[in-house]
Amino acid sequence: MTIAIRTIGFLLILCGTAFIYSAIHDRNVQLTHFDFLSSHQMLTVNKKPELPGWHFNAYPYSHYRYGFSKKQVHEGNKSIFIINKLPIDEGGGSIRQTINAAAYNDKKIEFSGYFKAQNLTGEVLFDLDIFNENDDVIRRAEISFNTSEYNKGWQRFSIIALIPDNASVISYSANLLGSGQVWFDDFNFSSAPVDAKDSTVVYQTQAPNREAEGPERTKYLNIVGYNTEPFGQLPIGEHTSNIQQWWISDDLKGEYALRQDGNALLLESLINEPEFGVVLKRFRFKDSDVKAIKFSAQIKHQFVKSTASIWMRIEDKNTDVLAFDNQRFSSEGGSSDWQDVEVILPFDETAEIVSFGTLLISKGKMWIRNPNIELLYEEVDTNKHLLEKPTNLNFE
Repeated sequence: MTIAIRTIGFLLILCGTAFIYSAIHDRNVQLTHFDFLSSHQMLTVNKKPELPGWHFNAYPYSHYRYGFSKKQVHEGNKSIFIINKLPIDEGGGSIRQTINAAAYNDKKIEFSGYFKAQNLTGEVLFDLDIFNENDDVIRRAEISFNTSEYNKGWQRFSIIALIPDNASVISYSANLLGSGQVWFDDFNFSSAPVDAKDSTVVYQTQAPNREAEGPERTKYLNIVGYNTEPFGQLPIGEHTSNIQQWWISDDLKGEYALRQDGNALLLESLINEPEFGVVLKRFRFKDSDVKAIKFSAQIKHQFVKSTASIWMRIEDKNTDVLAFDNQRFSSEGGSSDWQDVEVILPFDETAEIVSFGTLLISKGKMWIRNPNIELLYEEVDTNKHLLEKPTNLNFE
């Protein structure tokens, strides 16, 4: 009798748990699930939904999740969603796609689609950036929706952009900022009417060493190495992970620490809300025959709140930036085991300084091992993440 009572009790508990779970979660959703009430849950890249052509990112990384819904659709079989149920105002989750601009130069395009929001206390944001050949943003457009009326049903958004003849890259994204849930469906990238108004505005930036001076600016320049003398001539091939041969700024003391961990270097945060930490090497190098430089390594990271990445920067003799890449469209937060990463940058006759290393934005840990420098003597595609055309816009 006691065993029977225990069995019935267990079944009641099991049924109750299943009922609560089904009440919280849409049974028609394919979900990349993690406990959004815990900031300590490990989230790896492999737990995201498969969405070819799109890159996921979030900050704080542990607060947002992504998935497919077969119930909430505008047209077709499913939509993609981003959700954050925590009562926070800051932070955001996004999906982004980046394409080659060559086919759209001197043309007017429209990036449009549909979204539906629920329990929105933040905002839904769509943006489009246009880059020139130096990887600088030259024009930008944004459109946001942040009122309760967008909880009612599917809404259409539209961004019109006249693509300049010097554009090399177009990048567009859909974002949930703050809390709530948003579904995206039926995105479209097409020619716009001739008389449609251009939504983009000029985006002006200054070279890092040309911006206004001040304590914060000086700290930034120190951290990223602009104020660091090159170590000598650039060694080609494999670089050691010996901590004595890498540099971390004194300005990061108390925020980040660098230490040896076996055959790898470990960069970790020391406080709850640091900004960013950088470990680097910096060398002089000049060779008119070299067309590009590749920096490759293996990295892993744990409980990263924003981004863990490698980076490389090419400068001229005046330390003006000629090329820069910090894996903007491929770096990840959360936790991940060892993965191969690389950066390839163009190199020309005016280049004289090469800097490279690791980048950890906000809180977390990251390791780097097997760093390597390779010289390339033929023209190469310096952005391996670039799509030739818009892909998978209906998320099928």
